[in-house]
Amino acid sequence: MVEDVGFLLSLGILSGVALLLGLLFARLRTSVIAAEILAGMLVGPYVLGWVSDTTVIGDIANVGIVVLLFVIGLELDPVKFARMFGRAGFLTAIEMGLTFLVGLLCAYFLGLNLGETLVFAMAGSATSTAIVGQVLLGRGLRDQTARLLVGVLVIEDIAAVGFLIVISSLPFGGVISASLGLLTILATALGGFALLAIGFLVARYVAPPAINFLSHYEGEFEELPFLFALGLGFGFGVLGAYLGYSPGVGAFIIGLAMRGKHSKFLSGKVAPIKGLLVFIFFAYMGSSINPFPALQIWPAFLLVAVLLIAAKFGGGVIIGRIMSARDPLRETDPAMIGSWLVPRGEFSFIIGQAALAAGLIDLSTFSILGLTVLVTAMTGPLLQRLSDRNASPSQHPFKPDRDS
Repeated sequence: MVEDVGFLLSLGILSGVALLLGLLFARLRTSVIAAEILAGMLVGPYVLGWVSDTTVIGDIANVGIVVLLFVIGLELDPVKFARMFGRAGFLTAIEMGLTFLVGLLCAYFLGLNLGETLVFAMAGSATSTAIVGQVLLGRGLRDQTARLLVGVLVIEDIAAVGFLIVISSLPFGGVISASLGLLTILATALGGFALLAIGFLVARYVAPPAINFLSHYEGEFEELPFLFALGLGFGFGVLGAYLGYSPGVGAFIIGLAMRGKHSKFLSGKVAPIKGLLVFIFFAYMGSSINPFPALQIWPAFLLVAVLLIAAKFGGGVIIGRIMSARDPLRETDPAMIGSWLVPRGEFSFIIGQAALAAGLIDLSTFSILGLTVLVTAMTGPLLQRLSDRNASPSQHPFKPDRDS
């Protein structure tokens, strides 16, 4: 009988510890997502061992990845994105390129091989949209700086999906012979074109009529539109897997292909379960972190963590100064922008997990990568507090409103 509730017990432990840590982190005004990662690591099999069997939780976390990427795609408007691509893309290339180069240097200090080095640099260069997006939404997106930063985050997400495509298209271990290299690249490219074409056709000719029809049942039978949204995301996840990509890439592409009211309709249906699945995803990623390999090389790990934080912060300061130089009338705080971009999160874990599944990295490297995500997720909000001393404390959950 106890075995029947083992999964619920594990979720209960994870959510309870995450709640306690979340209250502490909220008091410190840092990321609750970091609390979820830390909770998973503490109660997971490598530390306290309170949650030792994470197989089922891992399966649900994989579902969470597909849903998360599906929703990210739905929340992007390709037309609006194209309008700001030039400027936001230039800024993203600067700060993400700088972080990628620093990631290569960090991998050298950690003694990683070539494949591990590239994965570490890829995963370490993507800012967490889940963490930073919450901050920007809380402050409002009315000013041009915030909207431009959202564009930077969007391009980083797309670049991270590109990294994911590269990793998922490699054979296990990442070793390909010269004769198979061209065939692999060709097959991957054809699969990608086919996925994009099918996604466009479905988003243009199949999904809109189906959504218009199902919208009539939204009031009394709201489960029907919800099931359609899930089926669309999961269906393209399976299609992406068959065409040589990860399921998350397929879900992202169909989400990105949807536009306007139909995209908002689908996003609204999936949103209620997104929070649960994202929590399970971050908690499971935390449970996969073994902190002890990093502790054994703590001087190198501490140096790597500082370098990764400094790289994103420095990149943000640079693009903040560029914004100020181009528009002197705009109130842009380069230090604040730098602090916003420090946290890593969902895509770092997704890239790391894909590389682990592909045999490009081992559990020790994944754990070191996961710890860097945890450290940056905790440090970013603290740097934001230091950079924005005039911020209103009214959002603090344990203090009275004192708006000026």
